[in-house]
Amino acid sequence: MSDNDKTVFVNYEKGGQEPELERAYMELGKAYYEGRFEDPLPELLPLFNKITRLKKESEKDENTCPHCGSELKPGSLFCAQCGQRV
Repeated sequence: MSDNDKTVFVNYEKGGQEPELERAYMELGKAYYEGRFEDPLPELLPLFNKITRLKKESEKDENTCPHCGSELKPGSLFCAQCGQRV
């Protein structure tokens, strides 16, 4: 192995986007790049829908307490219902 060869490890659990959402973006880019069709929109709509669904699920998770499921106010550090740190 030469000095220029490097191994990059990616930890999807810390920071960044959810792994499933990241994979959906990758699929979209690959499908668009490899697409051999005049109008890519019909072929890519299922990927657009998947990304939209995953983003909405992620937003929902951010607005609810992971401990009790209560709705959180934007910017909350603690749940108003159970006191759990979020």
